[in-house]
Formats: sequence, C-alpha cells, structure tokens
Amino acid sequence: MKISVVTVCYNAADCIEHTMLSVLNQSYPDIEYIVIDGGSTDGTVDIIKKYADRLAYWVSEPDKGIYDAMNKGIAAASGSYINFMNAGDTFASDSVLAEIVPQINPNSQIVYGDVVLKYRGTQFHREPLPLRWFYRTQPFCHQSSLVKLDLMKSRPFNCAYKIAADYDFFYESYNKGREFQYCKRTIATYNATNGISTDRPFDLMREKFKIWGIENNWLLKAPWQLELILFRIKHSIKKVLSPMAVVRIKKLLHQMRV
Repeated sequence: MKISVVTVCYNAADCIEHTMLSVLNQSYPDIEYIVIDGGSTDGTVDIIKKYADRLAYWVSEPDKGIYDAMNKGIAAASGSYINFMNAGDTFASDSVLAEIVPQINPNSQIVYGDVVLKYRGTQFHREPLPLRWFYRTQPFCHQSSLVKLDLMKSRPFNCAYKIAADYDFFYESYNKGREFQYCKRTIATYNATNGISTDRPFDLMREKFKIWGIENNWLLKAPWQLELILFRIKHSIKKVLSPMAVVRIKKLLHQMRV
C-alpha cells in the first residue's frame, strides 16, 4: 500500500531537514514523499534540493496560504492514504508507518493515533479525545492521521478558512459518518509551543462559528465568547508558569475531558 506524505513549508531552514529526514528514514518501503514550498528565501530550497532525488515531487512557488499549499500536495499525490507532516513536526520513530499500515482496515477512511506534544523544551504524550469532541475541538492531531487519498481529492481543504480548514474537513467527515479508525500508536511529534490557534484564538473561533453555522446567532455564540476571554486569561498565566507546570495542567485537563 502506497502512503503519500506531504510536507508544506515556507522559510523553514531551521527545521525542514529534521522533518524531511523523519520521513525519508522511514523503514516502510512504499512511501511517496512530496514537498510543497511557498517560495522560501532563507535557504530552505537548498536543503530540499539536497534530497531531491529521493522525492516523488517538489516545488517552490508562491501560494495562497497553508491550505492552498496542502491542496497542491493532494493534487500531486497518488498513494492510497495521505499524511501531512509539515515543517517542524516529525514522525515519532523511523518504524511508525511500518507498524501502522498493517493495522489499517481497508474500509477506514481516516486513521488516527497518539501524538507527542513538544512545549517549551518539554514534551508529553497525548491520546486522542473521544470523537464526540468534534463538536467543540479537533480530538486528534492532524499530523497523527492518515486519510484516504480519494476522499481528500474529492473534498480538498476549503481555502476560505485560513486557520481551521483541517478542522472543517474532519468535522464534516465525522458528521457525514465517514469511517474513522483509531490505532493505539504514537504517530507524530508536534511542536505545540507556538501556533495559529494559540496566537489568533479569536480568528480561529470566528472560523469555527462559520463551520458550525452559527456565525449570525449571538445567543449560541455567547458561551464561546466567554470562553475566549477565559482562554486569554489562561494564556497570560501560562507565560509566567514553568513549562513543567504548564504540561502538568495540560495533562490534567486532557484526562478530565477523556
């Protein structure tokens, strides 16, 4: 079974090689590796060229945002399943795909697993939330998932969303009853120190309101607006706590959700 892995990057010279090697060093033999660069000017392209002979396809050109770049990867891919391992993130081990692929049920459209989150010099393991949490947030890390390629080709990311297009895709898939499969295996390591969802929570929530179809309903939006205020307070507190204290709090809150 061919697995397509797509890395999207832009001015990522400080981390792109680490990500690429985590893909290229996989022991699984049938990987189609695609790199979509947004026209980097910091040396990223030189690093990509070092491994060009091991890539199925790569391009460096301007795009209209991360989801446009990811859709380019989808268009270029030809595997049975597709994974997005974007710059700065890595597979959890060199053997993870070799361990995951034999477990995939042929009827599964979305396969997902655990993730290791890196936060300010510390890291911790996280299992996915129950899928019912889709009505609030994404239960699993996108990097720790593989999606049937024909599904993604028929329904690529909606570029009208700049932050939550992946959540939009998975949320719709859940509501339409598509087949999810959980593999109890740590698939990816994800850098959670910084991110759009943390830096732009109000923009993220506005996109979720549209996805949920409540953007014009002030009554339904009110509880979420309050939660955003609480998020801002919590985010300010996190800045003065030690990384280990933040990790302990994150673990506790996650366990309460599960």
